[in-house]
Amino acid sequence: MSQVMIEAAIIMGVGVLGALLPLVPGPPLVWLGALYYAWRTSWVEVGWPSLTLLLILAVIGGTADWWMAYVGASKGGASAWATLASIVGGIVGFVLLSVPGAIIGSIAAIALVEFSRHRDWRKVLRASGGYLLGSLLATVVEVIICIVMIGIFVGAVNL
Repeated sequence: MSQVMIEAAIIMGVGVLGALLPLVPGPPLVWLGALYYAWRTSWVEVGWPSLTLLLILAVIGGTADWWMAYVGASKGGASAWATLASIVGGIVGFVLLSVPGAIIGSIAAIALVEFSRHRDWRKVLRASGGYLLGSLLATVVEVIICIVMIGIFVGAVNL
């Protein structure tokens, strides 16, 4: 295994680990690993068609945290205002308490908005639970996309 392949594998490995952590862009890091390898090997083994496909997957996977949490919250009955508040709450929580704060801030924001709208804790728990479920599913999707991306990369290198 060449030095360049080892370096690209490290970048991609960090991407797979990043997919498991909230707010760490796993799939885009895997794509950067492939881009780095392609650049260092003068675009011979991995070309633009493979990199373009990997980029599309990276965008889908890299944004999964946002759109899957939104879909989960919406399916749980959260309003558009609550999901918007979850973004703001996540940012504030991240600034104050890092990664755990982002999750806590998002769920707290949904709970606050939904409780002010309905005054019903069941609806609040359902909307917050939908957000949490969407976030957890997004992590699974990101890991799967990272693995698929690495498979495409390996196929492109071996062809």
